[in-house]
Amino acid sequence: SKGIEIFYNDEVDRFLGDQNITGIRLKSGLLIDCETLVIAIGTVPNIEMIKEAGIDCKRGVVVDEYLRTSEKDIFAVGEIAEFDGELYGITAAAEQQAAIVARFLRGDIAKYYSGSLLMNILKMHSLAVCCLGLAEIPNDDPTYEEIIFIDRAKRYYKKCIVHNDKLVGAILIGDKSEFLEFRNLIENKMELSEKRLQLLRSGNTAEPIIGKTVCSCNNVGEGNLINKIKDGCTDHLQLCQLTGAGMGCGSCRPEVKAILDSFVNVMKSDVEPALVEAS
Repeated sequence: SKGIEIFYNDEVDRFLGDQNITGIRLKSGLLIDCETLVIAIGTVPNIEMIKEAGIDCKRGVVVDEYLRTSEKDIFAVGEIAEFDGELYGITAAAEQQAAIVARFLRGDIAKYYSGSLLMNILKMHSLAVCCLGLAEIPNDDPTYEEIIFIDRAKRYYKKCIVHNDKLVGAILIGDKSEFLEFRNLIENKMELSEKRLQLLRSGNTAEPIIGKTVCSCNNVGEGNLINKIKDGCTDHLQLCQLTGAGMGCGSCRPEVKAILDSFVNVMKSDVEPALVEAS
């Protein structure tokens, strides 16, 4: 219905055209005419200089649980850091890694890095898609369960992967209002118990966006943030946690901080004259 056609179990075999792209040929032999080709391959770390310096690298720069490279006085975080064979190309992981490094440099070795929750959010007009943790049951392991809810009329799909009564993965299509809740369940390794029944339902009623959209991952508007600030929330991290803003890709956190600082300053300027008069 959105003009998107998906070809399964096939691969691009050849690009067609001389000066400009005119089409592609798939391995199945199918020819597809096109004028534009978009290739999505994710990110590839630029680590050539680091390799030349003799620092241990594989797909990325290999780091330990404190984000130290093979040269223990050199740290790596973000998309270039490879921990336990994984590359985490998301803002949230970089923030977690940076926090570990900061603690370590202060002498705190109690907190160490054990990996980040893999998650992807597709931001497309009128289409909400997100994936957290495991997308499939590993190797058809019978100790894992798959819970699927589909509402074709509302164009809604939800798949949850459960292991030992804990949510370990989820895919949400059509409505991502449960993204933050599911993220917390997975990251905190919380037992589902009675909440398991809710996983079979069609999701929560999302709070409407108020004002200009600030966080498109969790559909949070400027007005939603201001309402929480008016309710007494003046801490940046707490504001993010309460509203969901910045809890997805994390790119909107600076804007959330700017809104918080601006509104808090306005509140202070409104209060200070009254205090002066009272004195």
